[in-house]
Amino acid sequence: MKIKEVKVSVVSTGVPLFAGRDQEMLANLVQIITDDGIEGDYFAWEGPISGRGFADTVAYILRPELIGQDPMDRERIWQRMLILCRQGVPMMAAGAVDVALWDIAGKAAGVPIYKLLGGYRDKLRTYASSPTFPDAKQYVDLAMDLQSRGYTAMKIHVRGDDPRRHLEACTAVRKAVGPDFDLMIDCHAAYDRTTALKVGQELERLNFYWMEEPIVDTDLEGLADLCRTLIIPIAAGESLYQGNPAHFVPYITMGAADIIRSDARRGITLVKKLADTCDTFGLKCEPHSWGSVIGQAANLHIMGAIRNCDFFEKAVPENRFDVCQKEGINIDKDGNVSLPQKPGLGVELDWDEVKRRTMETL
Repeated sequence: MKIKEVKVSVVSTGVPLFAGRDQEMLANLVQIITDDGIEGDYFAWEGPISGRGFADTVAYILRPELIGQDPMDRERIWQRMLILCRQGVPMMAAGAVDVALWDIAGKAAGVPIYKLLGGYRDKLRTYASSPTFPDAKQYVDLAMDLQSRGYTAMKIHVRGDDPRRHLEACTAVRKAVGPDFDLMIDCHAAYDRTTALKVGQELERLNFYWMEEPIVDTDLEGLADLCRTLIIPIAAGESLYQGNPAHFVPYITMGAADIIRSDARRGITLVKKLADTCDTFGLKCEPHSWGSVIGQAANLHIMGAIRNCDFFEKAVPENRFDVCQKEGINIDKDGNVSLPQKPGLGVELDWDEVKRRTMETL
């Protein structure tokens, strides 16, 4: 089996790039087609780097490297793409190709990707990942709605850099949902070291599950100090978008994170390697699950094949990214999501909608 064709399309999503702005988020559909007709698809939502620049990278830099290759040689192709990433290719473009290759592998074998990776579980607990709100009441209203619909956990994304307002929201939500509903916070690197320590101590009193990116990911010494001082687990590493598992090693050796964050948008191959490395050192690896349903599914397949993560992240409102998909990934009555059981990624695109929204194909 050989790769016969690689196509990439720029697709309109209708979703604002940033809240309150007219600029639209574009997506890219990467299609890798083999000479025996198996097709691997990945629908990439990459925010500001999406669009024509992403498409050009796949079409004019990565496609010549792929045509004629055996799609099952994922590791060799991955290592070649890493060389290109060191020369300026965005990791997200290499990641899109990698996910599409895994989709081919699963379809060729007739099994879901997580089984190829080494199946560990068939379902996973889910936390709802909130938008940012200007006041505590809106977080409370959302939390109460989520709890009523079966969610058992929620991550609060805070706005701005005022720790008092952040803690006001966290306190109000904890009071509203009670002690048995798990809560996390994503601080978006809003604090300096001293403020992060004070906020972390308050979050411990509120029994929060983890504290994500309290300070910038580049402050390894500061993160290590927080990990040593606080009981609440510290999650870090999500901002290392251009990298491979070796770039996360200092977080492990310095004790600069209790939980490593990553994303299959950088490649299933990369994140599975990273998760296994974390597991060797007794650390959690919690993949991020933002973006298209296919992107969510790619992360979910990794989670189904590893033991050292606790949650699937589901952005709310849930249908925000359900563009060009026949169905989304939804929780059951117990707040869990099930692993896709169809071959490959197991997500079906709405090809009629894809056609209507496609702006250009290269």
